[in-house]
Amino acid sequence: MMPRILLVLSLLLWSLPALADTEASPLWSDRAVAHKKSDDGGGGGEVSAEEAERLAEEERKKKDKMARVIVLRWSDTETDYLDESVHRVVRSRIDRSDALFFPEVDLYQNGRKLKDKTVVPAMQPALVPDANIQPVLDAISQIEGVGYGQLQPHEWGLKAQELKQMVELLWFVDRLELREPLFLLYTQIGRAAENQNLPTPPFFEQIGNQPVNYYWYLAACLAQQEPGLMSKVTDQELLATLNYYLDQLQRGAYPTIKVDLELDDSWDSDAFADTYELLFNGLPVEPDENAQVPVFLGRTDIYLKRLDTGHGLSERLEVTKLDDKFYPVMQNARKRMGIDFIDQLFLHPNECSPELDGDILNYLSIYAKLHAKSEIYIAVPQYGNPNKTWIWRYDRKVANLSLVGGAGDGFPVRFAFLVSSGIVYNSAIPSFDEEVTQSEAESMYIDVRNHVDIETAAGELPINFELRGHYNRLMVNVGFETAFNLADTTEGWVEYYQFGKNNDSTVGLTGCRYIDTGTVDEDGNAIWDWDCSGEIYEVYNQRKLNRNLYFGSAVVLGRDAGLGFGPRIGFRVGWKNIPHGIQPTLNLGWALQSPAPEGGERVRPLIDIDLRGGMLVANGRSLSIPDGETYKIYPVFGMTVGVGLTF
Repeated sequence: MMPRILLVLSLLLWSLPALADTEASPLWSDRAVAHKKSDDGGGGGEVSAEEAERLAEEERKKKDKMARVIVLRWSDTETDYLDESVHRVVRSRIDRSDALFFPEVDLYQNGRKLKDKTVVPAMQPALVPDANIQPVLDAISQIEGVGYGQLQPHEWGLKAQELKQMVELLWFVDRLELREPLFLLYTQIGRAAENQNLPTPPFFEQIGNQPVNYYWYLAACLAQQEPGLMSKVTDQELLATLNYYLDQLQRGAYPTIKVDLELDDSWDSDAFADTYELLFNGLPVEPDENAQVPVFLGRTDIYLKRLDTGHGLSERLEVTKLDDKFYPVMQNARKRMGIDFIDQLFLHPNECSPELDGDILNYLSIYAKLHAKSEIYIAVPQYGNPNKTWIWRYDRKVANLSLVGGAGDGFPVRFAFLVSSGIVYNSAIPSFDEEVTQSEAESMYIDVRNHVDIETAAGELPINFELRGHYNRLMVNVGFETAFNLADTTEGWVEYYQFGKNNDSTVGLTGCRYIDTGTVDEDGNAIWDWDCSGEIYEVYNQRKLNRNLYFGSAVVLGRDAGLGFGPRIGFRVGWKNIPHGIQPTLNLGWALQSPAPEGGERVRPLIDIDLRGGMLVANGRSLSIPDGETYKIYPVFGMTVGVGLTF
């Protein structure tokens, strides 16, 4: 029986570190929750599509509040945002056990950056606000009723310039609501440009071998993706012109360029589909087997929308000449936000705030605004070594990065020491009947075994000294616990002496005396020895306090688990001297930060509550084992409250 119990406990303790490192990570290999459940056939017991979407939305909202760590991969190494060692190191050093990790390409936000270079990074708006739509519609409404002869050609030219500037109110199309206003704006810019009778750039361009009214061409490109937009044009002459451009596009009269989504010369279509939804001008598109999507020359707004939580890269691709057949959007993002970004961070790595290019600061600011509920961190495993990871945090107040820690500082393990007390009920505690028999009184020998009564609800008052180590969600602890016997406050604890392998009935007994044998050694000195020929009696181990040496392991939950704070569940195994046996318990606890002042960056006071439930397995020589049995199991449960420090 005992080997089985110890085997089960060993397996449970062995499994805890694996549980501690189990985190929800937004990896390409993970299936999106919404995709999982919406693909179900709807059989018995399966979740409906509406319920699946609701659960997925709740999960996204939960993740929106977690810290987001962008991992920049060091050149010519393989260590990236998927590396579990990087996860453990970063989570421990930023004290965020629930942090999520993302690739550097997600940080690339060139599409959302305003073209107006006078806008500082902190003022980048990130998203096109809904309030920008109405001014565009008002301007369209005012000009579409103006006939050709009502304005002079130069006035039409000024109107074209005015309307062209309004395009930047809709500077990045990432949702359907922006498509129609932009389409209608393009049509009116093209009309004003046509009426000025001056076919020059930027209103007229050469697309392939054909000169075009550029903004009518752009409007037709939007309609080619969504033909329903054509129904919004009420001017029949204008509609006929747009239909001509649309027909030319559909016939393949204009050249295309392929947006290439390969990264590091590799492509996993299933992993990509599980991570992102690819949007071109606000509409979803599917890349082909070569990770490519053909687009017409002109403007294409590219957006990778993450399916789990948050936003991926954005790019506003504007091409009028076919210089290249491919546009490697992912590779460009990796180069700018990987290689170039790292070069700038490590130009002066120990500076508190690194000096960064304006566009990278813009991308950081935009990404932070897109994820306003999360703290944003940049992590770089130097030379690909997870143990040499540099970490910066984006400071929203100054719109720059602040160094959290260099590769060599910030010991990742947190410790805690605490003292606690409470009450524990242990039904293996013996109490004693003090009444003696006449024969015991006459022989002056009291056999304790005849007076043992095992209490069904006996209590002990523990005093516990414990040292803990915290590494992310994993906690290991060792401790020394001593206790007063509340079942017998006069005698305290009584148990057999334990003698290991020599645990027989003649060792450690009284009745022997040290006598002169009457002989001498070679030097003439008298030889003394033990004489045990007289009556011998059992001697019992009596103590006011017992001893329990234990070790354990636990999983700590909550965002501050790496600091040692939060709820936990774990196991503990102890060795008790009185009653003699092994005491395994399941422990539920919660460590709270005390309102007392902190003692520095790492030293923080704590208050701890711990509930235990388990058993005492009495074995060997123990008064708790009835005669004729080799072991006995007794239930144990209790609670302790303690105070201590993390450091």
